[in-house]
Amino acid sequence: MWSMFLFFLKLGFLSFGGGYALIPLIQEEAARRQWMTHSAFLDAVGVAGMSPGPVAVNLSSIIGYQTYGIGGAVSALIGLVLPSMLVSALLLVLIFRLRKKTFIDRIFYGLQPIVTALILFAVYRLGLGSLEHAQVHGQLLVGICIVGVGWMMLVRYRMHPVFILLFSAICGAAFLA
Repeated sequence: MWSMFLFFLKLGFLSFGGGYALIPLIQEEAARRQWMTHSAFLDAVGVAGMSPGPVAVNLSSIIGYQTYGIGGAVSALIGLVLPSMLVSALLLVLIFRLRKKTFIDRIFYGLQPIVTALILFAVYRLGLGSLEHAQVHGQLLVGICIVGVGWMMLVRYRMHPVFILLFSAICGAAFLA
């Protein structure tokens, strides 16, 4: 349990880009330490993504709970959240003092492309990594269609993300079972 706490503490201090950008790092560590199987990890990501709250926090709690029970969930959660709380408090004070400086805006603008790349890498790794070669063509096509319709529902019809998640879950159950 201590190693799990230290991993999530390190992840909390060293990672940027939000929960989806952390998924490949968590997946690699979970496989290396045999905290869960690949299939169980994909299920955990699905549950964490559909649950309220940040996906990385939910995922760390699920992994901790399935590995060490309630203590593991609390340990992983505190390990992941504590650095963010400390760094956020420090940055809030710093940014408040430097809020009139244009270089702060430039820094945040410069971080956007790498965050996008990390999220796309997570999509690639989870999407294609979960398919076997015989399933790739059919499931990939259905997945792309679900993404396209979901995107249209979000952008064109401005539907609430909860309805898009429900739509995706129903389509997944109907077409990918």
